[in-house]
Amino acid sequence: MNTTLPHTADRNSLADIDAVSRRDTRVTKGRTVLVVDDDPIILEIARERLEGAGYVVHVREEALGTSQWTAEFQPDIVLLDVNMPALTGPDLAQLMRKRRATKDIAIILYSSVESSELQAKVRATGAVGAIQKSSDARRFLEEFDRLAARTTPRA
Repeated sequence: MNTTLPHTADRNSLADIDAVSRRDTRVTKGRTVLVVDDDPIILEIARERLEGAGYVVHVREEALGTSQWTAEFQPDIVLLDVNMPALTGPDLAQLMRKRRATKDIAIILYSSVESSELQAKVRATGAVGAIQKSSDARRFLEEFDRLAARTTPRA
């Protein structure tokens, strides 16, 4: 039986899945995350990573209507893509900060833009922090958990 994986990415994915399966989920148990990104592939990758880490995950492919959705469903954290059509992530974050029903929901920005630009957007929006998009699942989860730990679970 041939157990050799054809792609390096496949070997890395298995290692990442194994690492995630060993994680302590006491911190994440029951915490809900809304991932907002206009790229369906990025949405699915983020969903798989976060669900594997013990989070309850919802996804939206567009920013329009997300403020209303968050007001109704009250996720603990919103992982928000910066560059989206119609309504950018920073614009949505600022809108959420102005609404009584969403002003206390933790926002983490998520983008491939340069780190200094991303940090400027964090300061401008009042987000908890930011994560640069990467194919490294372990790094993504470490950063997400670090930022999530700075937030208070919603009742």
